[in-house]
Amino acid sequence: MNNRVTLADVANLAGVSKTSASMALAGNTRVADSTRETVRRAAAQLGYVPHFAASSLRSHKADTIAVALPHDVKHVFSHPVFIEMLEGVASVANELDLSVLLSTARSSRDEESAYSRIIRGRQAAGVIVAAASIHDNKARQIHDSGFPVVIVGRIPRSTDVTSVYVDDLGGSEAAVRHLIESHGVRRIGHVSGPLDHQSSIDKRDGYERALASAGLVIDPRLTYEGDYDEASGHSAARALLASLQPGDGMFFANDQMAIGAIQEWQAAGLEVPRDIKIVAYDDHPLSRYSTPRLTTVGADMVEVGEAAMRSLVSLIAGESVTTPIEFPTRLIVRESCGCTGAP
Repeated sequence: MNNRVTLADVANLAGVSKTSASMALAGNTRVADSTRETVRRAAAQLGYVPHFAASSLRSHKADTIAVALPHDVKHVFSHPVFIEMLEGVASVANELDLSVLLSTARSSRDEESAYSRIIRGRQAAGVIVAAASIHDNKARQIHDSGFPVVIVGRIPRSTDVTSVYVDDLGGSEAAVRHLIESHGVRRIGHVSGPLDHQSSIDKRDGYERALASAGLVIDPRLTYEGDYDEASGHSAARALLASLQPGDGMFFANDQMAIGAIQEWQAAGLEVPRDIKIVAYDDHPLSRYSTPRLTTVGADMVEVGEAAMRSLVSLIAGESVTTPIEFPTRLIVRESCGCTGAP
């Protein structure tokens, strides 16, 4: 909410006394479990930071950084983008002798649980939030309640929250332009990621910008909203199959969906890149070994994690941080687009 939220506000919302609210947030066992949970929910709803957390921030003595990924464990650990980002965070933490607390959601329907542990916890001096949806306002609430926060991802409507992100708009535009300029493709479809996430929106916008610059139009029959996993690539391929024409191109918002789609189309008798020319995103390790190997867009997510961690440490120390911090992408040309033997 904002930094005027007090313990009294939490107590009023929970329907308990200030003393009970304070004891509940401190985890005192003399308070009933149901009361502790009610108070903690009220604190999370209001974005209240307990006094012990604020004191820790002022003294700069806390040695733990929290990383909130509001996705379930399976989603987090199946995507190399997250793994590489966490590698960067951990490398800086080791260098500075800090601990990292990773908080994921209990399920895809309970993203808020990734934050609730942090808000009510005593250990984290600051929070890195990654891959939150555009409707997720918890990072903003945590920031406004006094925690130093760094968001990994572009936040176009916020200028006061520190952010570190990859140029997904430019990267996707470069991939689609490659199909147009290097291979003469005039009809290009797009399988996006979930469009409630800014990175998916930026990739879609880059795709549309590349088509508009070349005077090409979008065929809505060749667009599909996926979910960044291989299964949604299979689903997209089946949905788009009847609308494909020889020589079409497709831009996938990540490699896993592209790999799933290629398998589906190959089973239907189509060949890539002879019948469909494909570009994708993320430079997943499997993209180097798929058949054909994927032309894709990559970025150094380890550096992104390192930059997020260093920015957060600076904020905790009371230093100013220049923001946003944008990292470039690179087009990695292989065979799926129609190129031959390119490194």
